[in-house]
Order: sequence, then structure tokens, then C-alpha cells
Amino acid sequence: MGSPTVTNQLEKLISTLPDGLIVHRDDLVLYANPAIAQLVGLSNPSEMVGQPVKRWVQARFIPTWQDVNRIKQVGDELPIPQEIELIHVDREVITHVEIYSARLDDWQGDYAFITVLRDLSARKAADEKIRKQANYDALTGLPNRTLFMEKLNHELIRAKRTDSRVALMFIDLDRFKWVNDNLGHSAGDELLKEVARRLLGCHRESDTVARLAGDEFTVILPDMAKGPYAERVAGEIVRQLAKAFYLEGQEAFISGSVGVTVFPDDAGNLDDLMKNADSAMYRAKTEGRNAYRFFTPDMHAEAKERMQLEKDLHKAIHNDELIIHYQPIVDLDTRRIHGAEGYIRWDRPGHGFVSPELFVPVAEETGILGVLTEKALEQACKVTERWRHKFNASDLFISMNLSCTRCRDLTTDTLIPAILERSGLPPENLVLEITETILTEDEPKAMMMLNHLAKLGVRLWLDDFGTGQSSLSVLKKLPVSGVKIDRAFVPEVLTETDTVILVESIINLAQNFKRTVIGEGVESEAQGKFLQERGCEMAQGYFFGRPLSEEEFEQMLEKADVQES
Repeated sequence: MGSPTVTNQLEKLISTLPDGLIVHRDDLVLYANPAIAQLVGLSNPSEMVGQPVKRWVQARFIPTWQDVNRIKQVGDELPIPQEIELIHVDREVITHVEIYSARLDDWQGDYAFITVLRDLSARKAADEKIRKQANYDALTGLPNRTLFMEKLNHELIRAKRTDSRVALMFIDLDRFKWVNDNLGHSAGDELLKEVARRLLGCHRESDTVARLAGDEFTVILPDMAKGPYAERVAGEIVRQLAKAFYLEGQEAFISGSVGVTVFPDDAGNLDDLMKNADSAMYRAKTEGRNAYRFFTPDMHAEAKERMQLEKDLHKAIHNDELIIHYQPIVDLDTRRIHGAEGYIRWDRPGHGFVSPELFVPVAEETGILGVLTEKALEQACKVTERWRHKFNASDLFISMNLSCTRCRDLTTDTLIPAILERSGLPPENLVLEITETILTEDEPKAMMMLNHLAKLGVRLWLDDFGTGQSSLSVLKKLPVSGVKIDRAFVPEVLTETDTVILVESIINLAQNFKRTVIGEGVESEAQGKFLQERGCEMAQGYFFGRPLSEEEFEQMLEKADVQES
């Protein structure tokens, strides 16, 4: 390994350098230290001597390496730093190095070049890690919002230059919160990773699938002819997301709502394109979910109105714009008002009363339905307690519906008791109406909550009885004290033979289980009498009174006989 011009002391020093070092001329290695041999996978540096340096240089970096041989004078240097890649002897490992070169005029009686090669592998790995952290989602490995925006901007610029189209998709998972709440966050994470895998399987390599945040994903489809390809992809996404997921040892089902917009047909800039995709996705969600929708111009106005509705609804909660209307529930034998069902109403400033069918889905989507219902429930309980004392009607009750998904959060161990304590209303004077769908997502948790409420003394009624697929079986299972005959049946009891048989069966079944029967939708004296004659204890409907404001209902109570007999 030694050389007449390298002293033993200097050779020892060079051999301990952590950086690779070679002396070369005419691209042939004249001297190599152990560090450079290790970089290229050789056990002995003498194996490099006499070999061409470019044998270990990655082909695309050979021009950079050849610049070293153009240094003409002592003191001249290759522009620093230069980076090249070395090839391992097994041709599989690539090492990124930084090179420093200078000319020597006295090496064995001739000129030569000396080059130091510093291993950049650790630095490159760290840089790559930082790059991935900045541009890729840590959970799914997909591009994150930052990289997505860069790629979308790049594709739009290219589409303008090539006169081509780009489709943009927004994907929002339906029922993701349910997975997190009921199966745990680890199951939620596994779901997101599996969703990412399924989405990647729906696309070409040239497409970009990204995770924006939470359960929101997006897809960029460049070089697209409008229509067929994007529609096929959107349809496949919906199908893939509707398949079963296996999480934490359990089978779970979700779905996806997909919005699609096309550049430049629908919008000529990035911001508008993003808004369009979001509007189309929201349309898919509001029209039943588990579907895709292409953007149409009318969605602009809809999205604008929805945003304003969301803002006003948040204000409504804080400004007490949400009120309760009360519909009387009467005892069919005495025709005395026995209680009332409370309905949430919103008197939106400048718009009048807004239909619950419009604002309740928005409240649920934005996560404020639980708060909204909690405030309404407490308000109704306070009013009912005041009426009980004013009219000496200790058995007067208030009934509120808790069928919505988010309202199940109200059935915690402490929330209902706290509302009852603040209002002063006894538990038995509160009725909470539920539907059998409360069991479809997490039956053990639902049963635990319902049993807790029943032990408190709160009455539970099964609403919409007769419309579900398993009403007969859940009647025995659920801790309910009452059954409400769905309003769809009552108006037909005087004209439809099949409906008569169905209603009579419901009443008989409920009575056999010792459940109170309440008829809904009574519109005439004859309908009320029909129910009474068959053993239905209570009823409500327009015949007995429409939902009324607090003041109007109080006036009805003043005129009616509600005192204890």
C-alpha cells in the first residue's frame, strides 16, 4: 500500500481519516486509503490501485468527475462542493459523497490529483426524513396538504401549457367518528391506512392521492378527458370504501362521499377548483352519502348559503334563538293533557323559522347537534317544571327525541342527571324517545347507556314503531316503558284493512310486554276513538293540537283540565 513519497507517519495519518482519499492521474487510482475502499465495498484499498476511478462512479455523475482532470495548475481547485454517487462493487449499494479535489505537481516525479470523498449518506437520510415529514402524512405515507397543493399547482400549470384537463376529487369518509368513538383511535388509524391503500389501488401511477387532514382525502387526475375516466375512478372509490373493514378484530362498515370537479371546465384557478370539489362532495353527503357527484354551477350558491347557515347556527346557540315548540300528548280516556313532545325550532333573524330538516343535518355535520339538543332539553325541562307547579299537575311530562347519532352523547352518566338537577324536574317526568337504530352501531354501549337512564327513573319510549326491520325483537330487549305507533299508520286506520291489522298487532304486542302505547298523527275524532277502543292509552296529533310556542301552550294548559284529579 505504501509509496516512496509517502512517509510511514503520514500514511498512518491518512489511513485513519474518516473520509475517503484517493490520488489519481488519467482517471487511474495511484493511491487509496481504507475509508474509500470501505465506501465502495472493498476490504483492501490496494485493490483500487491501477483501476479507473469512473468504475465506481454512477454513470450520470461521470461528467462531474471528469471535471477534476481539467484542473490545470497547482492551487486551482474543483468548485466546492461537488456531489457525486459511488457504486458499490456489488452494484446494488449507492453512496452519495461530496468531493474536494486539488492538483499535485510532484507525485512519483509527475503531476497527480488528490480527491477527498466525504460520505453524505447520514446527512442525506436526515434530509430525506425531514423532507418526508414536511411533505408526507406520517400515518398513511400519502402526500400531505403541502405537497398536494404543490402538485396540484404544477398540474394546472402543465394543463394550461398542453391544453389538457385535470380532475380534482375530494373524498370525505362517512361514519369515521363512529369508528373512533366506538372502536378506539387505534382502529381509526388502521382504518385510515387501509383507506389509503384502497384509494391507491383505484388510480394510475400518474395520479396523486393525498390525505388533507383527519378523514379527508383528495385525488388529482392529470391528462384526463372529461367524464369517463374520472367517473370510473369515482365509482370505484365509492365501491371500495363500502366494502367491509376489519379493525381490532371486528368487522366495520363505512362509506365515502366524493366530489369531482374539472379544470378548466369548472374553474380556471386553484382556489376555485378547491371550492368546487368541496361543494360537490358536500352535495354527495347531503344526498345520502356513499356516492359521488360532479360539480355543477348551482352548487356555488348552495355552498355559500350553507356556510352562512353554519355561521348563523353557531350564533343561534349563543344568542338563544333556538326555541322549543310543544305538542300536547293527551290521555285518550280522559282527553286531559298528560304531557307534551318538545320540538326544536330556530327563528333565524331575517329569515323566519327554519325547517329542522334543513338545520339539524348541518348541526350534526358540524358537530354542534349535541350542544344544541342539550340546551333544548334543559330549556324544556325547566319550562315543564314551572308548569307542573303553576297548574298543580305533578304528572305532567316532557318528551324529547334522541334518535340522532350525535344526541347519543347526551346519554352519559352525568349529563342527564345534571340537567334534571338544574331544572328541578323529577326523572319520571322526562321521556326520551329513541329508535331501534340506536343499536345498529354499538349495541353493548347503547344498552349500557339506556339501562343507566332507566335506573335513574327517566322513561324511554320506542319511537317510529312498526317501520323498522327488527321492531318486534328489540321491544323485548330495550328498557322502554312506552311504544309510539308511527304517524304514517294512524291516518289510514279507517280506510286500509292491512293498516288496521298492523296497528292492532302493535297495540296487542306492546300490551303483552306491559308497555304503554302512544299513537301519533291523530287528525280526527274517529282516529282517536279507534285507538282508544283498542287499548291505546295516549295520543298526539293535529286533532289535539299542533306544536305551539311556550306562551301558546301555556294558554292551552290554562284552558284545559291538567290538574291532578
